[in-house]
Amino acid sequence: MTDRLGHEAALELLAMAALDALSPSEQRMLDAHLALCPDCTRELAELRDDVATIGATLPAKKLAPERDSLMRARLMARAVADRANVTPIRRPTPIATPAQKAAIARRTSPTWMWLAAAMFVLAAGATAYGANEHALRKELTVASRSADGENAALKKRLVDQQSMIAELSGPGVMVIDANSASTRQPYARMFWNQPMNRWTFVAYNLPPMSPGHTYQLWLVMKDKKKVSAGMFEPTPAGSAMLQATYAVSGDSLAAIAVTAEPMGGSAQPTTTPLLIGAMKAE
Repeated sequence: MTDRLGHEAALELLAMAALDALSPSEQRMLDAHLALCPDCTRELAELRDDVATIGATLPAKKLAPERDSLMRARLMARAVADRANVTPIRRPTPIATPAQKAAIARRTSPTWMWLAAAMFVLAAGATAYGANEHALRKELTVASRSADGENAALKKRLVDQQSMIAELSGPGVMVIDANSASTRQPYARMFWNQPMNRWTFVAYNLPPMSPGHTYQLWLVMKDKKKVSAGMFEPTPAGSAMLQATYAVSGDSLAAIAVTAEPMGGSAQPTTTPLLIGAMKAE
């Protein structure tokens, strides 16, 4: 392309100029031609009016730079091919006024048809770009919420573990062992955190419960009173853990015991203890 544009070369650039898609050098050469050509000036003004009309119905969305460059190159090539190979078909309109004839001719020209197609393609690209951006934003939001939930669960688990360690290893914790002479030899240990009034009971090798029954843990006081510390079900391997909060003075506890009771528990033990552990004398 030379520094001066011929009329036909200028016509090739009008549609791109209406879309503000010319390079700076192309725009300078076209401006120089427009200063001397009222026909091209009028045609460009009409094309810009058409762009404004079409653009008013499209969502404003900026394409990514690389997609914009690719779109511009394809549309420019299509415009050149259309002008070289398409002959416009004009139907006679004897009843139309001169202004109507000019408007119909302009809107059925290859340049205007290409311009409308270009605007449609750009709009479709912008819509797709916006839809992809919305989907990505939604995925990131879901992932963020999932990560927040996992972090909260991990923090709670850490707090629970730290609390458990404090209850089992504090300076005021007393340990009570409970044993059995049965074949399977169940074994249990109670951790009594006296300053916190917390009880943590762990057991192993417990036999499975018969249907409709549960294990119940008892605190046996020196005055023979038996206080329920809760019910529990062992795992298939026979292990169990139970925690409770109950205030007991240090010199009032005589032992702990575990009995098998009807489902829902009992107010007082109804069977012979499976496990029993006496309070160690200090």
